[in-house]
Amino acid sequence: MTMSRTTLRYRTPASRWLECLPLGNGTLGAMLDGGTSVTRIRLNDETAWSGSPESESTGGLLDATSAAACLRQARDAVGAGDPMAAAQALLPTQVRYSQAFLPFATAELTREVPVTGYERELDLRTARHRTSGAGAVVETTFVSAPHGVLVHRIEGTALTAVELHSPHQVLASSTSADGTELLLRLPADVAPQHEPDAPAVTWPAAPGQSLEGAVVARVRREGGATLVVLATETTYTGLGQAPAGSAHDAAAVARQRVDRALALGWDELAAAHAHDYEPRFARSRIELGTPEQHAAVADLSPDERVRRAQHADTPLAADPGLLSLLFDLGRYLLLSSSRPGSLPPTLQGIWNEEMQPPWSSNYTLNINAEMNMWAAHTTRLPECAEPLHDFVAALAQAGEPTAERLYGSRGWVAHHNSDAWLLTSPVGGGHGDVRWSAWPMAAPWLARHVLDAVEFGAIDKAALRRMWPAVRGAVAFTLDHVRQEDGRWTSAPASSPENAYWTADGAEAALDVTSAMDLSLAYEACRTAIRVAELLEVDDDVVAEARERLTILPAEPEVATDGTLVEWASEHVATDPHHRHVSHLVGLYPGHGRWSERAREAAARTLAERGDESSGWSLMWKGLLWARLGRGERVESHLQPLLRDAESLSGPFAGGLYPNLFAAHPPFQIDANLGLPALLAEAVLQSHDGLHLLPALPPSLGQGRAEGLLARPGVIVDLTWSDGALVSARLRSGAGAIPVRVRWAGHHLDRVVTTEPLELVAADFTKAGRA
Repeated sequence: MTMSRTTLRYRTPASRWLECLPLGNGTLGAMLDGGTSVTRIRLNDETAWSGSPESESTGGLLDATSAAACLRQARDAVGAGDPMAAAQALLPTQVRYSQAFLPFATAELTREVPVTGYERELDLRTARHRTSGAGAVVETTFVSAPHGVLVHRIEGTALTAVELHSPHQVLASSTSADGTELLLRLPADVAPQHEPDAPAVTWPAAPGQSLEGAVVARVRREGGATLVVLATETTYTGLGQAPAGSAHDAAAVARQRVDRALALGWDELAAAHAHDYEPRFARSRIELGTPEQHAAVADLSPDERVRRAQHADTPLAADPGLLSLLFDLGRYLLLSSSRPGSLPPTLQGIWNEEMQPPWSSNYTLNINAEMNMWAAHTTRLPECAEPLHDFVAALAQAGEPTAERLYGSRGWVAHHNSDAWLLTSPVGGGHGDVRWSAWPMAAPWLARHVLDAVEFGAIDKAALRRMWPAVRGAVAFTLDHVRQEDGRWTSAPASSPENAYWTADGAEAALDVTSAMDLSLAYEACRTAIRVAELLEVDDDVVAEARERLTILPAEPEVATDGTLVEWASEHVATDPHHRHVSHLVGLYPGHGRWSERAREAAARTLAERGDESSGWSLMWKGLLWARLGRGERVESHLQPLLRDAESLSGPFAGGLYPNLFAAHPPFQIDANLGLPALLAEAVLQSHDGLHLLPALPPSLGQGRAEGLLARPGVIVDLTWSDGALVSARLRSGAGAIPVRVRWAGHHLDRVVTTEPLELVAADFTKAGRA
């Protein structure tokens, strides 16, 4: 068995969910086990959430007068040096929790696949799953974005049964000679695992209190093969909108899609899928390692490669091609979980097996939802960022009354968590820890994704105009919340998610007068609003205020007496010096990153003290920060812990990979998978301050090439390097002439990039001026 460089291939069926292989089209997710007598296709629908738009207000919302009193008490307590009293004052502002993204159903197909010669594989290049045995039996599966269905073809063996099962309430089921259907009702409420006193799952007492949905499967013989086509549908109507219709209505919609797909047949469906998916995936690529290194692992399955790398003295040098595979996998998962018109990926993308998933498999807004999109522009998948833009536009409308009610503020606010119903209040049910609940700065961070799209040349005027209310509202809230009082910056009660510090009397506290993260996000919010307003040729009081505020806001955090960055308003000692969150470095990455040398040195010292060990997503963020600092050896030290068997590790925050290469928080979270392509791209190409080639190449990745990466403001870049040094670069513009300064190894060139490729070699730089 020789592995393709874009294929995950295994010799045995999956025995559990974390061995299954994922498919998806942005809406319909599937996990396939490749079973030999019965194959199970575990189905997710991105709209299958517990609850309804009313879930946030269950138990009541604190009125504006009471909220103002709570906020005043908290601010007074922080000002008086009593963060514990401030925390207590904020508890009444909390609602219970977000709702959960849920598994939907499982399709079981009974047929026989010989164990002899068995293989199952996922080809990332084609987004097809394939199972085979003894050469005669072949099954192929894909999830079609153009037609909204899962397509499964069986050759060489007879399908004897198709069964559908679901963890939800089954309202009706039907089976006929050509297929089967399930009509379902979803829960009215699902509590997160960290709320053990709440009922885990609450079912609606009457119709209309939760979503309903349907799964439809049809079977048809086509030539010598059997075709199975599946579709899911729910009564979800849109972000924050009330459900509409019934399970019967959902079944009719799903049935129509299935019937339409069956009428087309395998060849047409497969061709449409290939035409839709393959050109997108092929836009960029990073290939690492030598032919000898590739040959050494050619017969190993992905999980075997992970274990081999884990036990090597230098994991990246032992198998650099594994990082190439993870780069491809991350882009594949992004394409499979985020498409125009869909919801953005959750903590688990669109794949979840549990009715009470970790952290509700929701939208965690203090890092994870943002990280999911960091590779969208650099690896040329801008359409994958559109669902987050849609989410932000809708969340801005939902967050306006919350900003007024809780803060008496202009604009809009969102906190730590959200869901498909657009929850914007702080969660915690009156007992949540303020180190994560009392963080109202999601709006400026989310709005900054619009600036990313602008800077990469990936958003048109019409889309930008649609996003302007969200951008304007984010900076309006921030201008009210992050302000100067008596010459001192305040955003009280401020936290630095999700960290805490020791008070003078030895207690753990999380609140302060302000935080480095709040100030950095305020700076970014002003930059975003000013840039978008310029492009749209709009000007008003909020934009004018943002321009004025930007001139006095700090562009980088303060440096403490010990040489690290100040995380809160004062030089507190963190309760966990190795904390996974590095919120106070947000301005370095994904922010503008143009810090002074003194701040950069302090950032390096801060990261060094945080340490290398952490959860998967934290490894990626810290690696990206080291990349911005030009420290390729430290990028390597954060990539290495990801190349571990996650199940051989212990501890609550130990990153690694599961057998199917899903990344561990632990447990599984998709943010590290989606963040890794961004990290590799940033290591070989940066463009936040001119165009920089190979700025932070890990030492063990001395041989490689990159194709089709995107640099600001819209330059497509191909690179080849050997022994850690640039061999050649190829630059071209997506549209128009773009003047750029290109840097490599301390030298720079000033060029104009057009649609005609500009070829550069290392000698061009060594003849040029010093950077």
